[in-house]
Amino acid sequence: MSSSPLPSSRPVARPTAGPATTPAPPPTPPVAKRRINDILLGRFERWALPRMAARLPRWMTPDGLTAIALAGAFLSAVAYALAGSNLVWLHVASLGLVIHWWGDSLDGTLARVRQIRREKYGFFVDHQCDAISTVALCVGLGAGGLLQMEIALAVCVGVLMLMLLVNMVTIARDVFKISFGAVGPTELRVIAIAFNTLAWAVGPQSFVVFGRTWTAFDGLGLLAVALLAGVYVVFVARETRLIARLDPTPPPGEDGIPFDPTGQSRTDD
Repeated sequence: MSSSPLPSSRPVARPTAGPATTPAPPPTPPVAKRRINDILLGRFERWALPRMAARLPRWMTPDGLTAIALAGAFLSAVAYALAGSNLVWLHVASLGLVIHWWGDSLDGTLARVRQIRREKYGFFVDHQCDAISTVALCVGLGAGGLLQMEIALAVCVGVLMLMLLVNMVTIARDVFKISFGAVGPTELRVIAIAFNTLAWAVGPQSFVVFGRTWTAFDGLGLLAVALLAGVYVVFVARETRLIARLDPTPPPGEDGIPFDPTGQSRTDD
């Protein structure tokens, strides 16, 4: 005679709910940096650019405008390289500068008008394209013979140093300084277009100094190098004093940063 097994007296384990999880808070959007743009044409740009951006078709994007600006810079670079054999190409170079201004000025404006700003991405991409455009334009000027390559590269170094200064000021005190004095990228383009037109109208002009032949573009390039160097030195000294006041030296051992004598970290830790 078989007997059925007695039920176990041990309690049956029941699945228990895991610890309550709270959803991660949404990431805090980056705060827009304060922009300083006290250029001569600043009032016109603040009036015109938002209106132009509002009328752009929906398929146009800030990245598309950045690409257009880059294409304009390369158009000017090629035109400058060809202008050494025919000054008519200077008009094409001026057209490229206008295209570059249009795209470079509107990409950020369009993002602000549509409220689709990407502060970190836009800052990175815009400055990389500005650096590429600067190198292309200067090399194009030197390759065409309108400007001696040594002077063209010196101008390139001066512009890149000012761009580096802008980036460092932005990181150090969250201020995006576009202009130096009353002159910014827009005014530099206007000066370049005016000089292109003048050079085309009067024809090639050269003169001999110290037994070496110089062009009018060489003279303008040397002036640009001197101005760039002077502006850089003045504003580095000014920003150094300002940042030193904002970030004074603390007493020893009281900087509030965990002790780390090397100041380095490894990506494989």
